[in-house]
Amino acid sequence: MKLSASLFINRLLVVSFFLLAFSSVHANQLKGVRAWPSPDNTRVVLDLSTKPSYEIHYLKRPDRLVIDIASAQSVVNLKSIKHGGPLVKNIRESASNNKGTYRLVVDLKQPSKAKIFTLPPAKPYGHRLVIDLPHQAPKVNTAPSKPNNVVQKQPLGRDVIIAIDAGHGGDDPGALGKFSQEKKINLEIARRLQKRINRQPGMNAFLIRTGDYYINLNKRSELAVKGKADFLVSLHADGFTSSQPSGASVWILSDRRANSEMGRRMERHEVHSELLGGKGEASESASSVPFLNKVFFDMSKSNSMQVGADVGNLVVKELDQITKLHKKKPVGASLAVLKSPYIPSILVEAGFITNHREERLLNQAEHQNKIANAVFSGIYKHFNTSPPHDSLFAQKKREIQHTVRSGESLSSLGQRYSVASSELKSYNRLKSSSLRIGQVLKIPPNYELVVKTEPTPVRKLAVVQPSIHTVKSGESLSVIASRYGSSTSELKQYNNLRSTSLAVGQKLNIPSKNVVQVQPTVHTVRSGESLSVIASRYGKSTNELKSYNNLRSTSLAVGQKLKIPNAAIQVASTKAAVKQVSSKPVVHTVSRGESLSVIANRYGKSSNELKSYNNLRSTSLAIGQKLKIPNGATQTAMVKVPAKPIVHTVRSGESLSVIATRYGKSSNELKNHNNLRSTSLAIGQKLKIPNGAVQTVVVKAPVKPVVHTVRSGESLSVIAKRYGKTTNDLKNYNKLRSTSLSVGQKLKIPNGAVQVVKAPAKPVVHTVRSGDSLSVIAKRYSKSTNELKSYNNLRSTTLSIGQKIKIPDANYTVKAATSNKATVHTVRSGESLSVIAARYNTNSSVLKQYNGLRSTALSVGQKIKIPAGANRLTTHKVRSGESLSVIAQRYGTTASVIKSINKLRSNSLSIGQLLTIPTT
Repeated sequence: MKLSASLFINRLLVVSFFLLAFSSVHANQLKGVRAWPSPDNTRVVLDLSTKPSYEIHYLKRPDRLVIDIASAQSVVNLKSIKHGGPLVKNIRESASNNKGTYRLVVDLKQPSKAKIFTLPPAKPYGHRLVIDLPHQAPKVNTAPSKPNNVVQKQPLGRDVIIAIDAGHGGDDPGALGKFSQEKKINLEIARRLQKRINRQPGMNAFLIRTGDYYINLNKRSELAVKGKADFLVSLHADGFTSSQPSGASVWILSDRRANSEMGRRMERHEVHSELLGGKGEASESASSVPFLNKVFFDMSKSNSMQVGADVGNLVVKELDQITKLHKKKPVGASLAVLKSPYIPSILVEAGFITNHREERLLNQAEHQNKIANAVFSGIYKHFNTSPPHDSLFAQKKREIQHTVRSGESLSSLGQRYSVASSELKSYNRLKSSSLRIGQVLKIPPNYELVVKTEPTPVRKLAVVQPSIHTVKSGESLSVIASRYGSSTSELKQYNNLRSTSLAVGQKLNIPSKNVVQVQPTVHTVRSGESLSVIASRYGKSTNELKSYNNLRSTSLAVGQKLKIPNAAIQVASTKAAVKQVSSKPVVHTVSRGESLSVIANRYGKSSNELKSYNNLRSTSLAIGQKLKIPNGATQTAMVKVPAKPIVHTVRSGESLSVIATRYGKSSNELKNHNNLRSTSLAIGQKLKIPNGAVQTVVVKAPVKPVVHTVRSGESLSVIAKRYGKTTNDLKNYNKLRSTSLSVGQKLKIPNGAVQVVKAPAKPVVHTVRSGDSLSVIAKRYSKSTNELKSYNNLRSTTLSIGQKIKIPDANYTVKAATSNKATVHTVRSGESLSVIAARYNTNSSVLKQYNGLRSTALSVGQKIKIPAGANRLTTHKVRSGESLSVIAQRYGTTASVIKSINKLRSNSLSIGQLLTIPTT
């Protein structure tokens, strides 16, 4: 009995030893293998029971990747694994030299350097080993293509490009419903949205994800940028832990932390999505970088955020008409897929897949089409109203109308506007080619007005000898050209100069402008000349030269011959006399905030003139640096001298735009000045040229110091504007510590003996037409809505057809309402005394003392009195050509104040950027 017991114990120990050895050798188990081919790479995922310890090897002839997993065994039938795509040929197992090591071999169709990383468990998956195999870039055919002699007609305008991102994909199924996955629903809606957008002329869409594979969240926005998209929309279906929540919602980027529980849940959902799909190289390379989220979720530009918010509101309104809304307004959150600073974007949640009713709807084609149409409508409405400047939508706003006159036919109008007769017919939905006098036709926006010019008979006149000018100290080629009414390029070409540099005493031949050519002019194109340069030289327009020479485009070749219409006679332009008063040379001391362009503009020079005259190597200046001003002992004052009114007689082939260009006016100015109802003209018709009786005479006066006595109500910005200076000029010149002034105070005006005197011009009056809004009219005349509203004393932005709107000139600024009464501010949630003080451009101590507060603690609903004279804040949208100093001068403040309020790190601005401006 004792012997059998000891034998049993020995056998039990042996069995336990073998079991322990076997379990230690095979501690890990390969549970599954999945392959996901995508356009850029193929991803192979190995599902394991524990975190793997692995090694990889590359073998050639044939190409294959070998993965050795230590202490592992497999229960997977590799023959059943689908591995289509351009890279993976086969996935198989092979024998390993090391005991207990499982070897997996991936046979490749071409070489590929794998990126391998592990992922921790994330429902519904456990431990994973991810192998990303990048595809090779397709070979580009570098063989020279045969030249195509057929000139393709240039497209009217480019399409607005929309990037559509179907959320999740591949390893990441997204939210899970009772019988469906979010990733499949997202892709279906994305495909339907793409088809709907592509049916709209002027719009084009492409999919970020075209199949069932995963794309890193940050790479999605990179693909949108690579595709030159104007807008990115990311499509999702929401999910929750219960089946109660329902409804669609729209998400936009917020540069602050999500301030709602749902926003925080969305951000956590993105992190979970990354754990499922894997960040790949991004996560490995960023593992040593602190604040990873800050790197991934960088700050977006304000313009992109504003556009995203506008489109988000429009999409919410469209969704409200076809489905229940979970949120009535777009919700802000810090989502990686929306974080591109270059592309405006929104994220649309089509509904809750965890809600049984909405899950059924989201799987129905009819409901998917409704969602796609709603998203399309919101995007379309925005870009149709505010299109990119080079898009087809923007060009369609060029559409004009033509009133048929006696003798005109569809073919003659087609020739005049360079549009095919069939296109005119279809564009106006005409049943026949017959026209009636007085019929109004719409001209397609791709028109190009053809101006026919009759050849001018040659007349012979006496040849005038050219003038000779001797270069004096301080003179540049541009100064000499301006003196003789010529151009720099004309003098350079006429004297065969290689550069614009001149030497004192050098002789220059001045071409005579009042010589009549003996033979018709033929111009030979030289290197560097463009059609616009040649047209400007002969006083013509680009369209005239293009039409007269039957050019299909504006491209020119060196040595090409161009005929100049009506060039047998060149009329000398009347130049006003230039009087100069000699004095000592001017030396300018650079002050804080001044640049070379600012100083050049102040003295009526160019940056290159100052740079050349002072032998500067760059445009960088130092405070206190001395600059010599060429011919700078005098400053220029513009004095308007009345001349005879100009009346133009319309000739054959002339249009309103051609006449306007000739006199430096706009078509609207001529139309309003002559009370024209349309742009159609008749031969022999008389047109008055507005302000055409005024010619500019440049009078140079000696500089005398000006002393200004401050009067009641005057501020430093008002005085600076009166003398054509900046606030900083007066402040630095008078060594003022602040902008505060007292009545009777004496201010010296630098170089201020001359004030700018301008002859009054008739204000432009715009008549409101159908479809016009205040913002459209403001954009047309390069104004802001507030300027038009203030200038016309409008209480709202609502307009009526036929209403007259006065357009202010360039010097007009919006006057802020002034009041001597103190403002009362009601404290809102989250506001502190410092926040309220910053809003009214004051400080906390002033508010504390003014309201008799013992501390800075505030309660919601508390009333805070704002002392009279405190500044209010307005918003300014940066336009092309505006700088921080220009905007500061416009609102009577300083660049440093604007910079401080908006927390700007530099003086650089971007077009469309929104700035908060203090106004008194």
